[in-house]
Amino acid sequence: MNDRSPYFGWHKYFDERCAVELEAPYDEQFADAPGREAIARSVERFELGESGDGANLKRLATATGDSTYARTIELFVDEEGQHARWLGVLRERFGGTKLESHWTDAVFVMLRHIGGLRREICVLLTAEIVALSYYRVLALAYDDGVLRAACDRILRDERGHVAFHRAALGCEFSTMPGPMRTLAVLTWRAFVAVTAKVVAWDHREVLALAGVSRRDFEIEVRGRARRLARAIRSGSVLPVVEPAR
Repeated sequence: MNDRSPYFGWHKYFDERCAVELEAPYDEQFADAPGREAIARSVERFELGESGDGANLKRLATATGDSTYARTIELFVDEEGQHARWLGVLRERFGGTKLESHWTDAVFVMLRHIGGLRREICVLLTAEIVALSYYRVLALAYDDGVLRAACDRILRDERGHVAFHRAALGCEFSTMPGPMRTLAVLTWRAFVAVTAKVVAWDHREVLALAGVSRRDFEIEVRGRARRLARAIRSGSVLPVVEPAR
């Protein structure tokens, strides 16, 4: 492990979390109420999105020559796998069916695979900031202790993921001329806006259950992207581990 790598702190961050399991009131009786099927359908899709093996991302990370970053990416992928397992528990609890494919997941995978590391991270970061709004809303959509516990824990993890990928993009963008960096960030923000609109429509039943409009969901996601864009444009090359609150 290279302690001179800008990702050394991030490796420590993920390594310390890898064995921490979800604490949830699994023995709590499930209350079947209106909206159960909508929650199940929604969770099924997010479970699929969290279930990838990250092979392309791992390959690109290894190609950077930074073994610390490559190992950190492996730990990040493992944590996403934990999320998929917890979502699988929720899917079974709400009576859903494990999906083998969904068009939104297929599009994201395609976009991640048609470019290099920078494109992959941009798409991943998009998914992570959408997830911050999604899991906040999902926790409000149904009165269930296990659902709330899973959403709260995943939200804490996702905040760390966003900070990690933001740091990586800071390193990537630091070598780009200012105008090119600005164009890249604006393009990314446009992609985030489109993604937020698609997710808001695709999961509109959950938003309705939580009393959140599609417009408000999109505004929340776009606002987070705008704030992140300012940090990324600074081109910071020294990632700082941020606590997952």
